[in-house]
Amino acid sequence: MILWRAVADDSRRFLNVASTVVVKPAARPATPQRAYLVVLAGPQMGEMYKLEAGAELLIGRVEGVQLLLTDDGASRRHARITMEGAEIRIQDLGSRNGTFVGGQRVTERTLVDGDKIQIGVSTTLKLTLTDDLEEEYQRRLVAAALRDPLTAVYNRRHFEERMAAEFSAARRHGSPLSLMVIDVDHFKQVNDAHGHLGGDAALKMVARVLQEAMRKEDILARYGGEEFVVLARGTDLDGATRFAERIRGHIENARCSWDGREIRLTVSIGVTQLAPGMSVQQFIDTADRGVYRAKHAGRNRVVATLAED
Repeated sequence: MILWRAVADDSRRFLNVASTVVVKPAARPATPQRAYLVVLAGPQMGEMYKLEAGAELLIGRVEGVQLLLTDDGASRRHARITMEGAEIRIQDLGSRNGTFVGGQRVTERTLVDGDKIQIGVSTTLKLTLTDDLEEEYQRRLVAAALRDPLTAVYNRRHFEERMAAEFSAARRHGSPLSLMVIDVDHFKQVNDAHGHLGGDAALKMVARVLQEAMRKEDILARYGGEEFVVLARGTDLDGATRFAERIRGHIENARCSWDGREIRLTVSIGVTQLAPGMSVQQFIDTADRGVYRAKHAGRNRVVATLAED
């Protein structure tokens, strides 16, 4: 009995000691942070731009800047952001409407994590320092809000928001603006022959070809079903028609393999240019009329139309 009590006492002491042990989870290895500008508000809402050490990021409305804004209140070369080591600075480039950080107009200033920058009429940028995990999370949020889940190009809602901003800017500055409506020919037959998954693969191919053809300032979106739209900034009707013809040829020559079979596609494209007095709906309807005529003329072609046609 004495021996039993001793063993039992030892066991109780062991259990009491063990109950005080705290096992800490292994710390997640620290990952280096990177600096990004995130567009919180404005026509490009949700987009992210990485800041590179030793390089400048120009912000403005003119082709060739790294952050190309469609905000009508932004100047052609509005501001510059540079990163040297850990220091990030913003410099206004003599813009007409000014650059604001935290609500205060600045000429030049050092930025810190979380600073909000106001440019133009409606654009707000935020400086954020983020690691791999947070960056991926942010990109997924952006994709869910702005992108078509199948093709990864912009969705219709975002396109309509961007078009409204481009429409206003083109009106104010008298710059050309053209629209292309791109419709896949005989798409129902593709679905019938290859199934809906085969049709999805074909649409992804079309989107990929279109993305490869786009300039940085062009806006590409899936408008619905087998229809895509492209807004060509600073491009007149002749230039947009040549652009559309290149797209048509690229898609005709592209190939999509599905379930051991080859899918070949063509597209019919309607093109128009913004005209004085034209509404947004008239702009779209005029390009749609070009698609209708291309279909009735035999498909696989580009038809340019004007409002009075």
